[in-house]
Amino acid sequence: MKMVKSAVILAAGKGSKMFPFNTVRSKTVINIAGKPLIRYNIESILDLGIEEIVVVVNDEHQREIENVLSDIKNVKFVTDQTNLGSAESLVKGIEKLSSSEEFLVLYGDTIIEQEDLMRLVSSKKPAVLLKKLEETSRNWIGASMENGFVQSIGAHYRGDSITHQFAGFRFDEAILDEIKRTPDYFPNVKVGVGAPKERYIEAALLKWIEKTKLQAIECSGHFFDIDKPWHMLEANEFMVNYLCNALQENELAEGATISKQATIHGYVKLGKNSSIGDRVVIHGNLIVGDNTIIDNGAIFNGNAVIGEQTVIRNYCIIYDGVSIGSYCIFDHCAEFLGGMVMDKVYLYHYGEFYGAIGSHTDIGAATVCGTLRFDDGETEHVVNGRKEVPLHFSNAAYLGDYCRTGVNTIIMPGCKIGAYSVLGAGAIIDKDIEQNSLVFVKQDLVIKKWNEKKYGW
Repeated sequence: MKMVKSAVILAAGKGSKMFPFNTVRSKTVINIAGKPLIRYNIESILDLGIEEIVVVVNDEHQREIENVLSDIKNVKFVTDQTNLGSAESLVKGIEKLSSSEEFLVLYGDTIIEQEDLMRLVSSKKPAVLLKKLEETSRNWIGASMENGFVQSIGAHYRGDSITHQFAGFRFDEAILDEIKRTPDYFPNVKVGVGAPKERYIEAALLKWIEKTKLQAIECSGHFFDIDKPWHMLEANEFMVNYLCNALQENELAEGATISKQATIHGYVKLGKNSSIGDRVVIHGNLIVGDNTIIDNGAIFNGNAVIGEQTVIRNYCIIYDGVSIGSYCIFDHCAEFLGGMVMDKVYLYHYGEFYGAIGSHTDIGAATVCGTLRFDDGETEHVVNGRKEVPLHFSNAAYLGDYCRTGVNTIIMPGCKIGAYSVLGAGAIIDKDIEQNSLVFVKQDLVIKKWNEKKYGW
């Protein structure tokens, strides 16, 4: 069977559901376990023999996506400024291909196990790759399948008739006409449910399945669609453990060292000139970038991926399944209970955090996160005005890029703080904070005279 050799990667979306991490970047370049999200699928399909890749971007994020893919020679870029939806982006991407005879279509904000991608690459065309839903179908555009074919397609359906979400597509020229005629509004929604004016690839497939069969391949491995910030944390935790558990021995690059005074119950992969110093305790496996220092009693209670030029020392405690970016400082008894930290974040002086921290963020001394509610429940979140309770990481805190916290700031479970914000000393944050906000406590000071006569002199 002839193997497909071309692919279109869709990365032009605005990521509006990713607050507070959608202000300064495309979500496709967020590092998941130390690697930009968009690279996972691209590297996988290159290994499978894909020779030509077109990435569709928007003008706002084109430069940053180009930068994270700059070392891959056979990637081309095309800009879609229409903001009309995935179908319109796909049309622009196809125009850039050397041939539209057959091609893959993947989203830039997903991670698909390579074996499942292989099944899609080698499938009969056209075909879709589907993943069984874990969340309610009300959160997704999805499909049902039977006997290896798509039976129905619906958007944000209530009930249980939609069982899978879309992970990828293999198309050919025969389906292009339907893609080019994608309706402005999704045709198949429940009565009374509103739909935005947006052209979705899945809407084009509705017409196709009316006249011919569409092969459906069910994912058997891991799949992540990073739609909201908790999906980011879920993917990060899984990939950290997936990559770390693959280590079978210590791997030390040139100049890397491990102190004889360190206690390691696992394996470490150290980049150039990185070091593990005295009294460090590791219960798990670590993957560490170049020029990173782990020293003086730092404790790891599980697997972790750490970037380059980062310092972790002085009895910090890092828990399982976390990633820490490059140019970070974790110091003086800081605790990181779970989640991910982006580049250039400072966390020290008895701070405690659980969740996600955006880049260039400074966590003030003794800033802490609430991780457990008095009712032992899960926090309800609001995404674009709609309430939902995430299946995972609902009680995590989400602190955006370029933020600062003051001494003794408290962030309650599930709060999201927008980029470029400052949380003042002693503030208790119990709700979402929009970006560009200064939050501080206003208190009344009572000042009275006091002297030695108060003691009977």
